[in-house]
Parts: sequence; C-alpha cells; structure tokens
Amino acid sequence: MKRSPLILSVYAHDIHAHAVCWGLRRNGVAPVWARSLADDALAPISFECDDRNGLVATGAFAPESVGSIWFRRPRIPEEFPNTRESDLPFVRNEWKRFIHNAYAVADALPGAFWVNRPSAAVEAENKLTQLLVAQRCGLTFPRTLVSSDPARIRRFVADNKQVVYKPFQTHTWQDADGRMYSTYARTIDASMLEDDDSLRQCPGIYQALVRKTHDVRVTVIGDHFFAARLQGDDDPTFVDWRSSSIGNRVRSGVATLPTALETKISALMRELGIVFGCVDLAIDADGDAHFLEINQSGQFLFLEDSVPELPILQAMCAMLAQGRTDYALDAITDVSYADYLAGEEHRQWWDSVSGGIREGGRIPGVSLE
Repeated sequence: MKRSPLILSVYAHDIHAHAVCWGLRRNGVAPVWARSLADDALAPISFECDDRNGLVATGAFAPESVGSIWFRRPRIPEEFPNTRESDLPFVRNEWKRFIHNAYAVADALPGAFWVNRPSAAVEAENKLTQLLVAQRCGLTFPRTLVSSDPARIRRFVADNKQVVYKPFQTHTWQDADGRMYSTYARTIDASMLEDDDSLRQCPGIYQALVRKTHDVRVTVIGDHFFAARLQGDDDPTFVDWRSSSIGNRVRSGVATLPTALETKISALMRELGIVFGCVDLAIDADGDAHFLEINQSGQFLFLEDSVPELPILQAMCAMLAQGRTDYALDAITDVSYADYLAGEEHRQWWDSVSGGIREGGRIPGVSLE
C-alpha cells in the first residue's frame, strides 16, 4: 500500500494546500487534505499502548498509511453537525484534548515525516525563543524589547531613537464602516506613546530600526534555500514589505546568500527542530544581514509568482513526496506556480471556494473587531 502525504489545513480557500495537492497529483502522488483530525476525509485515528509494545497508531496515522504530514494550518474542530447543542462543549473539549494528545506523541510515530513537528512548530512561533536561538547560532539581530510597561517602552524608544513596533501576529479586522485594517510593522515615535493605559493594555514587540537597503526572504525547505530580494521603490516608509506589496511598490529578484549566513540559518532550523520556515532578513548598507524573524508556516507562493526562477512549489511537493530533507528536487516535474494558476483545476477549485471566503459577511481567519 502506497503511503499518502497528509496536509492539515483548516481553510477551504488555502491556495498553498491546493497548489501542493495539484503538484503531487500531477506526479502520481495522492495526498489527503484534512481540516483537522476529526475530518471525515481521514480514517479514524486510534492509539493503543501497552507495557510490552509501547504505542501503536492505527487509522490515518498508521505507519503503512501516512508518509509526510504537513502541519500547515490545523485547528481544533468546532463544528459537529450531528451533535446536540447541549453536548457540544463536552465533544469539543474531548476532541481538543485528544488532538493535543496525538500531537504530543508525534515524535513517537514511526515512519511519519512532519513539516513541522507539532511541538517544534508551536515553540518556533515564540518570538523570544527565536531571538535566543538566533543569538546562539551567531545571527545578528536588532535590539528588541517585548513589553507592556509604558516607562520601559518610552525609555527604549528614547535610547534607540528610531524604533519599529510589530505585533506578535499580524491581525486584520474590519471597522463598523466596512474598512479593513492590518497590523503590520511600522516606525513609532514618542508622540504615539503618551497613553499609559493603551500601552499596558496590549503588549508589543519594539525593535531598533535597521537602516536597510532591502529585505531578503529566505524560504527554507529541507536542505534547499530559496532567497528573494525585496526592495521598495526608494520609499522612506519601507519598513514592512508586506504592507508595501499591497500597492505593488516592491521590486523582487533572486538573492544570493553568503555560505556563512546559510550555515547560521541551517543551525537555526536545527535548533528549532523544524524543516520548513520563512526567514526575514534586513540588509544594511554594508551588506550585513539582520535576522528579524522566522515563520514556520509562512506563505511562499507569492515569492514564486514574483520571482519565477525560484521553484518553491516544486520543492515543497518534492519534500512531501519523498519524506526527507535531502530530497531530489528534480524527482518532481512539471510543477510551477504559473502552470498551476493557468490550469483548469485551479480555476474550478477557486470558483468553488471563493464564494465561501465570506461566510455571513466574515472572512474565515480574519477578525471583525
């Protein structure tokens, strides 16, 4: 029996999950895409343990069934249409605890290749952990304060002159008039820090501004690095390339990483225990790279869209198909994001899911506060 890659992603409109499924199927590999471990697309999962044989998994996690598992954007299930309303709290809590138990023993499951292991994925999302590991790996990064203390925040801004504020996670919401807002990184000054209550109410990340010439986004997929140069059009407000890209104000191209920098990023990946991640670097006028953060579930198709020379979709398909970090890139053929977008399968899928992106006026995954 041929083992299938499993993709865990909750959103029906997840184009990354669909593009990877398309690329795998194009190469004779049959993936399974599930929203959670409770999804009907999966065979029920069971674990049996005794004092002689240890832990044995059956169902969707059975060694003979699953090869690679892409822990992309899973969620704890909330919808159980055949359950009485009065029973929902109990059922939801039991599923939550069952899933946490399953993820906790992921390392003990024989044969499964995780991208990324659940425990490592959760730890790698911690911004302070990232900086501690980056320091151990020899990566340069700007002085950083994480705080909700108004006095400390003001002193940090005064000491560092130019400071960037960023949230722990990008947050998008809609106001009463229907306007959309997102919390990207931005420069701040003392005039924005006058309200003690606001600063105490919401902790944030404050980082000394790197006077950069451009950014580099490094998508690490196993042993392969895909680096893209992101540069604003001489825009003095170019702090966060994500916000600038909305107005098509970013120029992109292939970047070359020094060997020493690749070695440090490889060490970062090893220490975090992950095999996939998107690293953001700020490059100063001397050409020195400053580590900003790593996203273990980052987006990457937009990079291949703007820099087609980077075969990132092909690489992800190759790693999931082969289930190892030292995969052969050319073992997967005829896979590119451009071909995917131009194909009938993408068009039909998008027609089927795009209408459901707004459910009752809301976008799944987007807060309407």
